Amino acid sequence: MSAGIGKSDLVIELGAQRRRRMKITIGIAAVAIVALFACANFMVLDYSVRRANDFVATTEKTLVKNEFRHQIEQVVLYQSGISFWDKSFDELGTGTISEEFVRRDLRHLIRADSGFSWMVFATSAGGPVFAMRDGRVVEAETSGNLLYWIIDLTKRAEASYYEALQRTRDGWLIETQKASDDLLSPSIPTISVTGMRMIEGTMSIVVVQAVVPRRLFIPDHRKTPVLMVTVKPMTAEMLLRSQQRLGLTDLGFSPITLVDDDLLTTGVGGDSFNPMVASWRPNRPGSFVWTMAVPQIAALVAIFVAVMGFVAWKFSSLVRALERSEARNACLARHDALTGALNRSGFEEIVRGLTAKAIAPFAVIAVDLDRFKQVNDSHGHAAGDAVLRAITDRFRTRIGARGTLARLGGDEFAVVIPGEGDPAAILALAQTLVRDAQVPIPFAGQLLGVGGSAGAASFPEHGRSLDGIMQMADHALYEAKKGGRNRAIFAGAEFAKDDPDTDTRAA
Repeated sequence: MSAGIGKSDLVIELGAQRRRRMKITIGIAAVAIVALFACANFMVLDYSVRRANDFVATTEKTLVKNEFRHQIEQVVLYQSGISFWDKSFDELGTGTISEEFVRRDLRHLIRADSGFSWMVFATSAGGPVFAMRDGRVVEAETSGNLLYWIIDLTKRAEASYYEALQRTRDGWLIETQKASDDLLSPSIPTISVTGMRMIEGTMSIVVVQAVVPRRLFIPDHRKTPVLMVTVKPMTAEMLLRSQQRLGLTDLGFSPITLVDDDLLTTGVGGDSFNPMVASWRPNRPGSFVWTMAVPQIAALVAIFVAVMGFVAWKFSSLVRALERSEARNACLARHDALTGALNRSGFEEIVRGLTAKAIAPFAVIAVDLDRFKQVNDSHGHAAGDAVLRAITDRFRTRIGARGTLARLGGDEFAVVIPGEGDPAAILALAQTLVRDAQVPIPFAGQLLGVGGSAGAASFPEHGRSLDGIMQMADHALYEAKKGGRNRAIFAGAEFAKDDPDTDTRAA
């Protein structure tokens, strides 16, 4: 009696330990969920902050590029008043610029507030013809250093000029864009070349364009262009105005090699020879978002902690029952209650999975017991059940880890062997199953004798679907029964012929 009580106490203690472990698991799960919830919120917030910062940074880069592009366009438009002018073209026909032209026309057009540090006229060969520096005429040769550092721009401007020329009967015509009523600015030839360069220690806008008449006609003897070069420094006042328009801080220029996490940089002017980039301190809305959102997330997490604690407390006892019920139902749904082997549903699920993957061959063996009905009729259903359990144990031992056994119903069994595609090996296993079925089974002091027949088929040789493979295996099984029972046949192979090796009837 005491031994029985001790065993009962042990069972109770084991059950209590399992319940304690379950409660701890549920508690840990609840804490993990809360932690994940908090982490997810902070990760989403962090992602949102980074996306906001990235969006603002991208927007600011676009605004800065557009600002400097606008500045360049203004210089191009201003310069076109001289480079796209009949008087300039005619004046340069003599190979120089007269003092009268400078006094009468250039000084009127180049106002003191235009901000040009250089205005140079040079031949396409690079020789300066005329130069003005800070609004004063200087020796043309003094611009030689400037022309040296922008030689790539002058070469491109010359190339653009020649590409725009179209031959006419008595000269050349410059191709231009068609004027549009939607444009506020006049249509000018697209032969100007722009860049941003460090000129005399100051980042400057450089515009180079061939001087052409407004009539766009170039006589043959004037085909060789004279290039006009203007340099517009980006002064501190200009940068300050741009900075205020864009709402930025510390807008300026930095070396392209600068590495500073506190600054944003972007190339401007589209000039690959420019060693400087625009730089500024970006607006970062992320810090404001953190300040506003963290208290709200903290309150939300606290509420979630309370809810999860209540849920864990309410459902800790139900989890165990649900797990037991689900495990039992899952097992019953896929296994035969009498033998413990897979049932038809479980077997079909495995075969369908193998056919769906289709990465390796596999074999299916269909086995029927012979004279099983006689055992049931003569000795009763208890004897039949004993035979089914004994045959299942033999088959399961014989198959081992090579495959899976299923009882499809009544005295019908099936075996699936993943990875097996050798007909000889498949048939040999089927023959051993047939021999196992022939061994008498002891029951209630007597021996019950049954037999078996088997049909085998393989994937993909005999089909690529469950129905196709099973149909071939059943057909082979039918041929085995038709041929005298107690034998195994491989569908459609030479092993199906009546020879001594395939006949497995008992002696």
